[in-house]
Order: sequence, then C-alpha cells, then structure tokens
Amino acid sequence: MLLRTLEGTHYEIGYWLGRGLATLDIPESDSQGYEFAAQCEAIAKEIYPPILEKVEGLIEESGLSAQDFKTYFYTRGGPPQIGCTNLAIMPSYTKEGFLLLGSNYDWFYSAGEWREVRVIRPQGIYSHISVTHHWAGSPEALNERGVAVLLSVLPEIEVKKPGLQWHLVIDILMETCSHLQEARQFITSVPHLRAFNYLIADEHQAIVAEATPDGVSIREPEGGFLVATNHLPGRGFPEDELTEQDRLRQRRSLTRYKRVHQMMGERPSGVDLEAIKAILRDHEAPICRGDHPSVERRGGFDGVFGTIWSLICQPGRREILLAAGHPCNSEYERYSLW
Repeated sequence: MLLRTLEGTHYEIGYWLGRGLATLDIPESDSQGYEFAAQCEAIAKEIYPPILEKVEGLIEESGLSAQDFKTYFYTRGGPPQIGCTNLAIMPSYTKEGFLLLGSNYDWFYSAGEWREVRVIRPQGIYSHISVTHHWAGSPEALNERGVAVLLSVLPEIEVKKPGLQWHLVIDILMETCSHLQEARQFITSVPHLRAFNYLIADEHQAIVAEATPDGVSIREPEGGFLVATNHLPGRGFPEDELTEQDRLRQRRSLTRYKRVHQMMGERPSGVDLEAIKAILRDHEAPICRGDHPSVERRGGFDGVFGTIWSLICQPGRREILLAAGHPCNSEYERYSLW
C-alpha cells in the first residue's frame, strides 16, 4: 500500500493533500447549506483552531470554490454503508502482555486504488500514522503517544444541529490526546454531526464511544475484550427510525458482533497475533466480507463491497500490521511511526 509522509504546518499539510483535488466532484452549495457549514466550522474553530488552516490549504491548492468545498467538507453525508468489525484485547489476556487491536475495514472495492498509509507530522504536536481511502481524513489511526482509534458507522440519524464530522474528530484526537482518559474527555465533550462507533485505546485500556448527534455513551471492556460493529449493543434505534435495509444491516452487524464473542470465548486468554488474524479471516459471519476467491462467489452487493484492508495495531509498540485487501489472502506488512 502507498506510504506517504506529510510534514509541516497545518496549512502546508492541507496544501499537499489538496493536490489532485481540482477534479473532485462536489455539489454546488446553497445559502442554507453554507450557513449550516459555517456553524460547523465555528465549532471546529472553537475546539481546535489549527484544523481550519488545513482546510485553507486544501482549498488553495485544489482551486475549488471555498463555499462549495467548506459545505461539503464540514457537512456532507449520505446513507451509511454498514461494514467494519473492530476489537480490542486487554493486555492481561494477550500472550505478550500488550494490548492488541484488530480491524477489518469494509467499503466499496472501487476505492481500493485510493488506499494509502499516511505518516503525518504537524509542527509542534503529536505525529500519527493512519490508513485511509479518503482525501478528507483517515478512519483508523495511531499517534506517537500510543493512542489509537478505529471507526465504524452507525445507522443514520437526522442531523438537527451543527457538530464535528468524523474525520475532524479523529484528526483532533490524534493531534491532542496523549492517553485514553484525555481521548475520552475530548470525545464526550464535543458535538457530533453523525453517528459512529469510535473504538479508542492506548497501550493499557480501551473503550467504545458510541457517538450520535444526540450524545455519546461509553462502553467498557467485558471479559477482557471489546467489540464494535455497526449497532448499539443492549439498545438500538427506535424502529420507526429504521428502514428495512437498516434492519437487515443491523442483523448483519449483530451476527459479526456475536461471532467475535464466540471466537474469543474459545480462547479466553493467551491471545496472540495469529488468534487475531483468525478472527479477522472468519468467513462464517462473515467478518472477512465480500466476493473473493477464498469464499463461495456471492455476487450482488458483495461483488462491489467488502473488506478493503485489515489492520492489527499494537499501541504499546507504536506500530500497525496491515493487509491490503481480504486478510484471508493478503499478507500483513508492518508500518511504524519510527
């Protein structure tokens, strides 16, 4: 997978990321949309002013309309495509005594050409390494202090008030948080524009922040591990807010969630990298999702949507292992901040 290192001020990093965005297809904004975007931008400025400099760099280099770009950057949405399975194993349950994280990131196969690993070193603040397929930000990241975050989407909730987009939440968390409690304080104190599960860890402990526009709930590990897919365990969204497609996605999410618990129950202690890989390669739920040679041909939506990378993170070692594709037939490669 492509590895890029970005260094400098926030403006310089944004300027560098803006290269190649001149052809980005963004919708033309209206006055109402731009006004709402300005409210979201004001929240970002209040919480972390440097992030606005990155946006200015993106706009300057791309040459796109500032109004259209900001409206898209701060407020864009759309029906969530349910996927991704994330887990954390506490140090006392791992063979080497290190906290381990595992993730399968599911998305459209067509985004594969945009996958890359980024090492980002902003001036004067924490550096981080991330994996992404997106120009705006990274859904999975680890910073130099050993704080890591893994993202999974929740069913869509109507946006009624301004808040922070997921990529702004992760960028700010990576650049400002030195341990889990700081990350917990940050993510529970900011307004969220859309609904996501954020699995957050440092080298000692992990939580899932279930963040929606209505607030944030924190879920702690049980039995030495923690799992996040695409639903809210023990509770859910009101039935009248879910479409039939949402209900199907919730059932699939619950199947993957239960399958991880089952596989962990078969090996409650001494978990190592091979045990994590076995979970991420599972085809029963399936956790390793999509249409690929290792499973019976599925076709349909699975022919265009599936696991586009698999990641194992060891925060205590400041490194990730990354398989660029389905983990059942892709080798894991090591990437480090150092």
